[in-house]
Amino acid sequence: MTEQSGTTVKRSIGFLFGMSMLMLGANLVWTAYNSLLLPTLVEGIVTTGKGLVTGLIGFLGTLLAITVSILAGILSDHTASRWGRRTPAILIGALLGLPLIGLPTLFLAPALRPVFLSLALPITIISYCGMQFATNVGNGAWWPLLVDVVPEKQRGAASGIQGALTLIGATIAILVVTFLIEKDQTSAALWLVGGIFALSGIVNVLVIRGKDKPAGQSDRISLGRALRDMFRVRTRVAVFFWLVLAVLLAYLGLNSLQFFALYFFQVYFPAVNPEAAFRTMGGISLVMTMLASVLAGVLSDKIGRRPLILWSMFICAITTLLMGLTGNYIFFLTLAGLRAVATGPIFAIVPALASDLAPKDEAGQYMAYNNLSTGISGALAGLVFGFILITLTRTTFTALFVISAFLFLLGGIIFAVKVPQKEIDARIEAAK
Repeated sequence: MTEQSGTTVKRSIGFLFGMSMLMLGANLVWTAYNSLLLPTLVEGIVTTGKGLVTGLIGFLGTLLAITVSILAGILSDHTASRWGRRTPAILIGALLGLPLIGLPTLFLAPALRPVFLSLALPITIISYCGMQFATNVGNGAWWPLLVDVVPEKQRGAASGIQGALTLIGATIAILVVTFLIEKDQTSAALWLVGGIFALSGIVNVLVIRGKDKPAGQSDRISLGRALRDMFRVRTRVAVFFWLVLAVLLAYLGLNSLQFFALYFFQVYFPAVNPEAAFRTMGGISLVMTMLASVLAGVLSDKIGRRPLILWSMFICAITTLLMGLTGNYIFFLTLAGLRAVATGPIFAIVPALASDLAPKDEAGQYMAYNNLSTGISGALAGLVFGFILITLTRTTFTALFVISAFLFLLGGIIFAVKVPQKEIDARIEAAK
């Protein structure tokens, strides 16, 4: 694989924004479906055990997402299409997402509801898993672009821009989708998020056209070989995998509430409308994370990535613990905002650090491994915390926050010990 192995060409800010558009659409879908649409759909179908059912569906779909993301990364490393190495998968994922996301409208539409209502649960499972499949086909092929088409000295800025657009997608989900659900317009919300995801993928591939170079014809591999090579690498970078483990634990703490936020507000703050409370917390968190992400991304190119990530993990541990112990709604929102500032560097800088450490000729596979930190954390969050929340009580939600704080702390300790600066410097120098 010699035709595309990184670049030293400086990219314009417009290019970096356009290159990252897929992340806006993908995170809009993930935020909307995981935190809002899936709990809403399950609540309309299941009468008891909705927390566990939601968690199990989330676990199943996220396991699929992990597998697809890794395969998409490996296959895109070897794609010799004249369209480019990453472009075909990004475009296919974006176009597949729209019909799969819109599938639950079969039982939500009044005219079709009598026919499809008995199939509502399997349709929801198929739609959720289909959404994870489509978005992660594109997602798995997108992350190696940080290595392929962005020079090392701009990766922090590119990662910060990606983080900002990701959070804009989440903001749209929280503000618009919660409003549509409150107005009993769940079908409109499904089509909206699917449509924006498709559009974001199209914009993305138009921007990288000509920059995304194909692999050589001799590098093409079959799906069977890609499956065999999922966890087999030619160049082993141990510090990279310690980074993935540390960040996985941090994201598990961060994602612990993602499938259960609406249920949480119903239990913890029953006097507040749960959709409105989620929208308020989400709005505060996203604005603060967005600002922190952009600042941290640019700053990391100047002072280094490791110190910002390390301190962020420990601050997240403290604020998460306090969030679970307070009964004051305003103080809870304040803590959520502070934690959001701390998650900004994790959110924005980790992909840049991962791209620094990844071997250039295996960038797709390695960046797919980096995605395990979010993918596996989402799956485990749905499963582990779904079982904890079999009974939706204040005690079980307090346990959720205490466990989450411990996960942040453990991730920070592993990162401090196993991802030393000298190892990072040695790897970057070797890559040169």
